Amino acid sequence: MFGQTDSRDDYQPLGYLGRVPLYVTTVIVIVESLAMVALTVMAAANAGDFETYLRFSTWDIRFKYAFWQFLTYALVDGPSIWFVVGMFMLYSFGREVERFIGRASYSMLYLSLILLGPCVLAATGIWAHEEMRLVSAQTVNFAVFIAFCTIYPNVELLFSVKAKWYAAIWIGIVSLQGLRSHAVTDLMVFWGTCLAAFLFIKYLRGQIPQFSLRDYLRQRRSRRSLRAVPGPRPVASRKSNAPKDGVIESIDPLLDKIAKHGIGSLTERERERLEQAREELLKRPLP
Repeated sequence: MFGQTDSRDDYQPLGYLGRVPLYVTTVIVIVESLAMVALTVMAAANAGDFETYLRFSTWDIRFKYAFWQFLTYALVDGPSIWFVVGMFMLYSFGREVERFIGRASYSMLYLSLILLGPCVLAATGIWAHEEMRLVSAQTVNFAVFIAFCTIYPNVELLFSVKAKWYAAIWIGIVSLQGLRSHAVTDLMVFWGTCLAAFLFIKYLRGQIPQFSLRDYLRQRRSRRSLRAVPGPRPVASRKSNAPKDGVIESIDPLLDKIAKHGIGSLTERERERLEQAREELLKRPLP
């Protein structure tokens, strides 16, 4: 599947910094943090307006051909508590997403999210005939959290609240803030980035069917060549209306990962969760 590899090394760290494993997420956090510190120091020393050179501007793209801004805008950020929160969320949840989908798919996900916002603004700016700017990768980092919630929607986080409810509350608050300030384009970027992260994970898990024009045309030809033959009447079967077991639902992503890449792709934390679920199932009485 696109963006995936069967290599076991794809689920391992790039290396180690002392005892700290270096994942792609770790490298991104380090680069964005160093860029924030460097830009802050240069601004304080009046060493030049590098932020204007790096930030994304639809006018710079259109008239100055500053296409590097499609990527460099993510490095423009200032020191604030929200920057710390964003780096913490990326480091905590990005590693889990990377461990689940692999290094190659995770890199493709993050790069796609980085490019999505500027592409939306570039298209909107041409239509609206006005300059639109974009700085910071905070929206992209939050979209990585949405990817985590898509994989583990029922994992309990702070105050035993499930991850999916944190995602819903955060999206709701940001949406209300954008609507109140009439920031329509900012909301378009925010919603589009979150939706892209959600659909990317669904696609990798096989929950979105792949479309192939060749297969579609082949099926059309085969349907025309075959005569419709009435099939046997379906036998009524008794379906259970019992809800899906919560334990099985919580380890569904792990079972998907084992089916696609083998049990060797599981991290130590995921193995512990799988073992805990097995022990809980063994404690239950037989029906």
